[in-house]
Amino acid sequence: MKKLMMMTMVLAAMQSGVFAMAGPKESKPVETKKSTVEKSIVSKVAKAKSFDYSGTSYEATVPDTLDLADRAALAINGLGGTIDPNLDYLPYGATFFADKTPHMHHWSTADNGCIPKYGESFSFMRIMSGSKQYLELESKTRDAMLARVEDGLYWDRYDPRRPWRDIYAASESLYGKGSNEDICIPSHAARMFRAVLVWRNLCDDPMLDEVAGSLSRGMRRIAIDRDDYSYYPEKGGWAEATSYPRSGWLNTDEAKSEIEGVEGTITGYHAHPIYAAAHWYEASGDPVALELATRLTKYCMQPKFWGGMPNPGGSMEGLTGNASPFSPDPPYKAGAELGHWFSHFHARATVLRGILEYAQVASDQRAMEFVRRAYEYTLTQGIPRIGWINCFPAKQNEMEACALGDMVALGIRLSDMGLGDYWDDVDAVVRNHLAEQQLTRRDIIEQISAACGEKQFHSGVSKQYGPAVTERVIERGMGVFLSNSKPTSVAVPFTMLCCTGNATQGLYYAWEGIVRESGDTAQVNLLLNRAAKLLDVDSYLPYEGKVVLRNKAARRISVRIPYWVTRKDIRANVSGKETALDWLDNNLVFSNLKPTDVITLTFPVKETTSSYTVNAHSPDEKVYTCTFRGSTCVDISPRDTAKTNYPMYLRDHMKTGKKAPMKTKTRFVSDKTVLNW
Repeated sequence: MKKLMMMTMVLAAMQSGVFAMAGPKESKPVETKKSTVEKSIVSKVAKAKSFDYSGTSYEATVPDTLDLADRAALAINGLGGTIDPNLDYLPYGATFFADKTPHMHHWSTADNGCIPKYGESFSFMRIMSGSKQYLELESKTRDAMLARVEDGLYWDRYDPRRPWRDIYAASESLYGKGSNEDICIPSHAARMFRAVLVWRNLCDDPMLDEVAGSLSRGMRRIAIDRDDYSYYPEKGGWAEATSYPRSGWLNTDEAKSEIEGVEGTITGYHAHPIYAAAHWYEASGDPVALELATRLTKYCMQPKFWGGMPNPGGSMEGLTGNASPFSPDPPYKAGAELGHWFSHFHARATVLRGILEYAQVASDQRAMEFVRRAYEYTLTQGIPRIGWINCFPAKQNEMEACALGDMVALGIRLSDMGLGDYWDDVDAVVRNHLAEQQLTRRDIIEQISAACGEKQFHSGVSKQYGPAVTERVIERGMGVFLSNSKPTSVAVPFTMLCCTGNATQGLYYAWEGIVRESGDTAQVNLLLNRAAKLLDVDSYLPYEGKVVLRNKAARRISVRIPYWVTRKDIRANVSGKETALDWLDNNLVFSNLKPTDVITLTFPVKETTSSYTVNAHSPDEKVYTCTFRGSTCVDISPRDTAKTNYPMYLRDHMKTGKKAPMKTKTRFVSDKTVLNW
């Protein structure tokens, strides 16, 4: 998080002055001294057992089109390459590529708070790809995280090596003067909680259940109760919002509006606690977890946190309390009841995801409706056909990578719960902005670095940043997700650790949703490449309207057909024999299949052009023209031609309508898959 503050600093600093997808080579962090992680272990649950990343690998010739497993292997390079083994396996908070000398820095409490995101993502990416890069580093990082769990909380312990931990201490009006005290930030503890719940699927270790139960009780213990709801006080401690010092809350006042504090969000700090508690209740039946999720949800759904629309002349600078740059909802709209949002969409999306998980386990129909309406409102805030949402209304016209993972998750889970069919929305995000915002082009980032002057953003040692690290930064950063994007480019390419931690999980959510398996039945939801236990999916899109399903063990396969495919134009054959189409809603159904059957679907892929207006009726209003082949954006204009910006949608090769290129690769099918993410 902390996107608003970071972007302001990056842009101000700038005003003052082709990576191969297959087989990234090993890129190790620079080690200059022995790690101190062993010395820091005080938790009695020190180390987890080995994880089960077993699976089957085999060679296959496949279309050279978007393959999320390849993206996962590349993401592991970025995850491991941005971890600092010399500082208890904490990640670098920010990486700057727009500099003659690209560099990384530690930054804020986010290193301790976001490393559990890496913990989740490492597991997800290995399930997808089978990559063994950074296995030892992952294990040591996981042990270091577990060592921070004590007394039912995940602690950010005082360490004089991390002066950047109290970056807000200079402004005592926010969170008070910094101290040497250990703190627990509930949203960070909940990310650790979530990581543990993922790890349980890959490691038969009762200790992980003990950790999950203790975190549930600890987070419930420190919540402040009011009537039928609970919350974590924004100014509860000294370091940043909702910090809980070991000595106890310093202040328990309830927030008056969503935009109090530097993050421009209050509900966002409660999102992951709801999400993790709901998941743990579903897995364990723990009544404490259900109570926590219920009470925090009631707090976050209060009308004072929702509604309103951006006022084009508004500004969020220095706003606290009830101050707001936003005007009321237009006539006839009860936005607070419909989940209308403003200010920092990623924070909003995370709490919507938490509320939705709670709604599912508690069968809360009102909460389900609230999230569905909020999701549909979100689609009006950008260009949903390319998966781009304006995350900072009235502040800046950009989408942060964190929100890409959120949009994928919301679309899938709403569909899974029967609240709508949003698979086409998911497809749009994945094929377009999720794929484009991942750093895959080493040649381009090297050109950007060469075009920069010396020390464009080289902060050195300060309260906010640790010393600059410059060794092999581009090599180590390949596979991360660039933080904030316009529809056509990333201005001033840099990344914060939270963006890579969140967006990589979007890769997994989509990959898991491509094929769902139950017994001898497979459901194909997305026409993307995927190797699974029952079948393999070969997608020739967007070059050709062709999808091949290579059956292994399924007796029945259902294939969801995208909205843009005209039904009368579809042709299907099974093992070379034309077959009649059997429809069930939007799905083609194939039954009585044999293990060696090959299903081939063909259909036309039309190339269409449409224009979309972003930030309408504001000073930042802009019209973009997009060209699509099916659901894949193959061109967009107007282009950003700045030499120091990272261009997106360089897809002329997809516009020709020629046969899809082919490649031979190693496919991997994991023995275990995390379904309840």
